[in-house]
Amino acid sequence: SRKDLTAAKSWATSAEKINHGSALVAYQTALEFLDQHVTLLSSSSRHFDVVSMATASLAVDAFSCGIRHGALTTAVELVEEGRAVFWTHLARFRTTLDELSMARHSGATLAEEFKQLSFQLRNAFDQSTEDQSPKIRQLTMQWDDVVSRIRMLPDFSRFLQPPLFSDLHKAAAEGPVIIVNASQYSCDALIVLSDQGPVHVPIDLTRTEVSELSSEFRSLSEQFGCSDQQNKLVGILRKLWRAFVDPVVQTLRVLNVRPGSRIWWCPTAEFTLLPLHAAGPYERNRDNLSQIYISSYTPTLATLVHARRSRGKELRCVAPELAAIAQRLVPIVSSFTSLRDSLATVQGALDALDHNQWLHLACHGMPNRTQPFESSFTMRDGPLMIKDIIRSDWQNPEFAFLSACHTTVGGKKSPDELIHLAAAMQFSGFRSVVGSMWSVDDEVAQEVVSTFYDNLVDDSGRLDCTRAAVALHKAVKKLRRNNVPLEQQIVFVHIGV
Repeated sequence: SRKDLTAAKSWATSAEKINHGSALVAYQTALEFLDQHVTLLSSSSRHFDVVSMATASLAVDAFSCGIRHGALTTAVELVEEGRAVFWTHLARFRTTLDELSMARHSGATLAEEFKQLSFQLRNAFDQSTEDQSPKIRQLTMQWDDVVSRIRMLPDFSRFLQPPLFSDLHKAAAEGPVIIVNASQYSCDALIVLSDQGPVHVPIDLTRTEVSELSSEFRSLSEQFGCSDQQNKLVGILRKLWRAFVDPVVQTLRVLNVRPGSRIWWCPTAEFTLLPLHAAGPYERNRDNLSQIYISSYTPTLATLVHARRSRGKELRCVAPELAAIAQRLVPIVSSFTSLRDSLATVQGALDALDHNQWLHLACHGMPNRTQPFESSFTMRDGPLMIKDIIRSDWQNPEFAFLSACHTTVGGKKSPDELIHLAAAMQFSGFRSVVGSMWSVDDEVAQEVVSTFYDNLVDDSGRLDCTRAAVALHKAVKKLRRNNVPLEQQIVFVHIGV
């Protein structure tokens, strides 16, 4: 209940104040109660507000506590359990049930029952004005019952449970994942590797300093394109480099992560708003991060693990809107959907996504930092909002290039819930997403897109979404050679596999 959660959070706060040994257990207890508190959610913003109030700083403080107690794998489990809670619980309605369907001991029957109840419950939530209507209470009890019966099957004891580190570390199968955390108690980086335990890198910043840096950058990014802000931007990127990106790079070198390798950033709190991928000394004869490693982002480790597992069926269609893309892709793909002018409607886009696995959206992106679920892509007849996207159920989506402004800009109050357009696409099943952190110049977008798609085709002439990070890296490299303004060189980011 909410009372239990509040009590556990108070326990954790009190234990931190007097440096009591029970602090880590208090956080674990609080996160368990949080899980129970929000197990069943609809996709409405009123439920999100409840979640964001309940989770405020809990996960990042729990992570810091784990680090300070030397419990590094527990720290990873706790920060995963308490971040992106809305997306995680929404995904429970969409659990891939293939394995369960094939399981013996009535697996197929339980999978179907779970699917039907999830569908009914989600609809009941969306149509109800109160959380505890008699219908919702009854469906919740039935849903809990079927989940309990599924957990009794062999190999399904952890069905819908928060993942353990033994599963989470698989996120680092193709390169290290660096969790960057800002808590009131400490700021830390933790490098997760596939073949050994996590490695801690202390960050010599306070959360207040990270918050100030984040605010400074956000104010600066609003002026991009209006005046020359390059010196101020370089100053911020140098601060990021000195404070923690350089120490992380030095540690990666000690760990024999070769230059040119891919790495994944998993930032929390105010770090989610900073362009970590662009950090560097910006001095002659010294390499910036982008010249040492190829950076991608992931909202959580679990989403990266899931994206790696989700191998889509054979590519059938792509839905790009730019002539340059059509020119490059028509010879490669067997079928192709283009929505322009009067066809580029909200329903047209949703229908196209029902039949396509690859998406290129070239339109205006409209972030809404106070009501993040209202963030949208501008279609001909109105906005295609996050809340429309998360109600969809697309089959095997692979890749989305969001050639629109501000597609990775989330809510002001809850940066750790990652409610932004790019995250909505990834949590809706897209394995790989390219988005933007601020306004994109049209000519720069076209130049990036042309080079990007040239490099997305593999040696056998097929599109491969796992090449997206390298393709973006090469496109940005070309921008540097063409003397494009720095803020436009670093505006695009890659998320996912």
